[in-house]
Amino acid sequence: MLSKIPLFFTGFFLLLFILAASIVIPIAFSEPEVNQFRYSDSLKKLDIPPYSPSKENWLGTDRIGKDLFYILVDGAKYTILFACIITLARILISVILGLLFKRLFNSSWFSGLIQSFQYVPPSLIVLLTLSPFLFYELRNESVLSTSETLFLQLLVLIAVGVLPLGKIIAETTELLSRTDYVICAKLMGASSFQITAKHIFPHLWPRLFVLVGRQFAQVLTLMLHLAIYHLYIGGVQITSGQEHDQFNHYASVSNEWTGLISAYHKELMLEPFIVMVPVTAFALLVLCINIMTKDLEQHFKNRSLSK
Repeated sequence: MLSKIPLFFTGFFLLLFILAASIVIPIAFSEPEVNQFRYSDSLKKLDIPPYSPSKENWLGTDRIGKDLFYILVDGAKYTILFACIITLARILISVILGLLFKRLFNSSWFSGLIQSFQYVPPSLIVLLTLSPFLFYELRNESVLSTSETLFLQLLVLIAVGVLPLGKIIAETTELLSRTDYVICAKLMGASSFQITAKHIFPHLWPRLFVLVGRQFAQVLTLMLHLAIYHLYIGGVQITSGQEHDQFNHYASVSNEWTGLISAYHKELMLEPFIVMVPVTAFALLVLCINIMTKDLEQHFKNRSLSK
């Protein structure tokens, strides 16, 4: 079925290609050596990082001298996989909760409670929850390891989106339960499990596919919001910016794209190409997800109209 959707099919395989390249390239090739200076005999010129795009560094280097292409490819897998795991976990938990506690989600007091939390930015909730665990003083070490940090971030980012999504699932299930064929099945003595399996899920699956795409884009946006406050996926490395600690320098441990955008945003007025590399990659990723979701939504809409 999905193979008949050209844009979705193209975008899906493009994401798989980026993910495979992000896994294979760091294993097959070591990170390019950092050169603190380059001397050109022909131009009689001494260069220091950041280096502009060249044959040696396709996308240039950052101010430290790290190759932007390599760290961009290396961080792609963390960006895509992390957002994918959060999205699928949210959908799975929300479907279970929405089906089991449909009456609770549709009750006026609980629905109003969830509705009130929609006026609170999810990034603020995550920021207040994770900050005490992930930030640490300069010249100290993080309380949590990288694996513990990833697990905690996964847990909080999944939890912050479960209830609103569960409400959507419960409302959709309630609407499907009021259709004529479901009412007829109840009158004929069908059990709740049979109604859910035979009549609810076949109509719920297309909506879930569209919700996956929308949630994926929302998770990426949430990751970017958190990165503005130096909450990077996998943890943050805090170092001194100058000799007398006039400011701190925040770096992403995993090289995920939102962390790179936050870490390089100060270069916008100095060396714009440094920050534009991860910004462009992130924007193309969100655009790809949105195009896939829109094409999928249009396909299911045309399919329902043809019936």
